[in-house]
Order: sequence, then C-alpha cells, then structure tokens
Amino acid sequence: MKILLIEDNADLNIAISDFLKVLKYDVVSVLDGSDAITVIDNNKFDLYITDINIPHVSGLDIVKYIRQKDLFSSIIVITALLGIENFVDAFNFGCSEYIKKPFHLKELNIRIKKLLEKNIVETFRIDEHISYNFKSEELYVNGEVVHLRKKANKLLQILLQNVNETVKNDDIINFVWENDIKEKYPLRQLVTELRKNLASQTNYITTKVSVGYKFSI
Repeated sequence: MKILLIEDNADLNIAISDFLKVLKYDVVSVLDGSDAITVIDNNKFDLYITDINIPHVSGLDIVKYIRQKDLFSSIIVITALLGIENFVDAFNFGCSEYIKKPFHLKELNIRIKKLLEKNIVETFRIDEHISYNFKSEELYVNGEVVHLRKKANKLLQILLQNVNETVKNDDIINFVWENDIKEKYPLRQLVTELRKNLASQTNYITTKVSVGYKFSI
C-alpha cells in the first residue's frame, strides 16, 4: 500500500515514516503543503496522512484538494489543534479519520488497518450481467471487459461510490476533469456515452435537472 505523509515536524515525519516502512508500507513523505500538491498531482496513493497546521497550503485545503481528485482513498488528519471547527471541517472536506497529537504510533497503525478493512470493496455488482472492478478499473458486461475512455471510467467511479445518491454536477466535473479549466464541460454527452457502455435495458443513470446525476440500483 502506498502512503503519502504530510508533516512539517521533521522529527515526527521521520519517526512516522520509519515506523510505517518497518510495517512494509510504501511511504512518500513531505514537509509542507506546496510539495504535497506537487506529489499528489503526479502520484496515486492508497492512504493520505496529513497534519492540519503545515506551511504554504493548510492540511484542510490539502484534504479538499485530494477529494477533488480521489474520492476513494482514505485520509487521516493528525493535529494538536482541538478546535471543534477544525474537527467538523476536516470531516466535511472528506477526511476518514482524525488523530490528536501526541499519539502512539501503534494507534496510528490500528487506525490504518481499520480503514483498510472498511475500504475493501473490489468488485461492485450492478446486476447479474454487469459489474465494475475498482482495483483494475474495468467494467464487465456479460463477462466481457468493456473498454471505457478515461473520463467515462471516472464518471462511473464517482457515481458508483455514491450509488443511490445524487452527485452534484460540480463534484463530478472536479473529479472527472481533474481541475481542467474549460468554458463548457460536455458532461451530458459523457453520461450518454456511459449509458451506451453499460449496454443495459435499464437506465441506471438518472438526471436531476440543474443539480446532478444519480446511479440507482
């Protein structure tokens, strides 16, 4: 499993990194938010661990940035700040777990293991003929792989991750287009394409006009 650690305290950064490496995790560590953004843009991680009070880009902004690109990987926030606003914001922005400093490294390992157990959803079965494998990022229809374009694949991921709930247009655009700046996003055409890829008599994807889309099963 690949982990990104963002912690500006050099001694703590080294201690956590070394501990996780002993446990056979693949760890990349940085000391500030701007370096974290660069690393996030160029790598895919299974878990993110970030302090809130870090230089250049705050940990809360890092959490928001991660969630614009990756809805699935877990995020652990570590901080000495106990303010309820920080706590609420961290979870509203998409963090999965929250640990107060000081903490024992064994506690961190326990939290990681619990998050991994919760996130083991490899194959999502849509119906008896259609399934999606999150690990391989492949759609199967009648046992055969349906090759999706990258953006159609990401659209399916965000809809399945929020199955039976309406996903807002802005959230879809941020995730699928990964912060590309365009005057007009052809989201409607992409939804039409994905419906064809599913090759089903059932219209799983419904539109909530001016709000977003929902994948219902």
